[in-house]
Amino acid sequence: MQGLKVFVINLARAEARREAMRQRLDALGLDYVFIAAVDGRAIDVAAHPAYDRKRRRYAYGRDLTASELGCALSHRAACERLLAEGLDQALVLEDDVVFHADFPAVMAAILASEQPFDMVRFVDDKKMRRRRRRRVAHLTGDYWMVRLETTLGGAHAYLLRRSGAEKLLPAMQRNWLAVDTLMGRSWEHGLVWLTVEPAPVAPDAALESTIGAQRHDKVMETGLAHRLAFPLIRALRKVSETLGKRRVYWSTWAADRRSLKRSGR
Repeated sequence: MQGLKVFVINLARAEARREAMRQRLDALGLDYVFIAAVDGRAIDVAAHPAYDRKRRRYAYGRDLTASELGCALSHRAACERLLAEGLDQALVLEDDVVFHADFPAVMAAILASEQPFDMVRFVDDKKMRRRRRRRVAHLTGDYWMVRLETTLGGAHAYLLRRSGAEKLLPAMQRNWLAVDTLMGRSWEHGLVWLTVEPAPVAPDAALESTIGAQRHDKVMETGLAHRLAFPLIRALRKVSETLGKRRVYWSTWAADRRSLKRSGR
């Protein structure tokens, strides 16, 4: 991992998290810098110029929470920092992650891999294990680079290449999705993302998410006409998303088979 830059997204007021991350990263000998997260408590979501309220409320019937928009803007800042510094790639972390003992070996294998990607997301999600997926390349030990048919929740850790930042940034100028949802929508922005199974890094289960549980609230905030039409709007959105996911997944089948053979598996 020598030469790999690490960006850690951290709220200025979250001093304890910052110190815990500093200790973990120092133990791994990583070259890191903290990026000041955008504090949702200081955001007027409805009036923010980087928020597409009309599109969000039409698609979901409610606004992004202030914390969700703050999170999206924080990850946008990480993309901008990568490009501004002329980096080829960077590891982006939120400030609540813990590393498994195999993390350095897995990262070394990813960095040495010839597998094409814009982003590798480290997400240990139960949904991932229930959905269709395929191995793309062997990394080390029991670890594999994997392509999923579904999207994933979670943006706590990912390796981002310059090409990925260039694809994501245009979609982050007018935000209407939570940032982890946005990352998965390859059929729209063209981002080539993979994940690793099992995940060598995960959120600290002892810490509460700074985004909060409000993001799971399904209460509709729109008018009666929209609420009546919403079941149809939601169904059409789901169909469109499903077709997009499957198109990306199956269009890469032949290339993934070749990659798996190259990795000797």
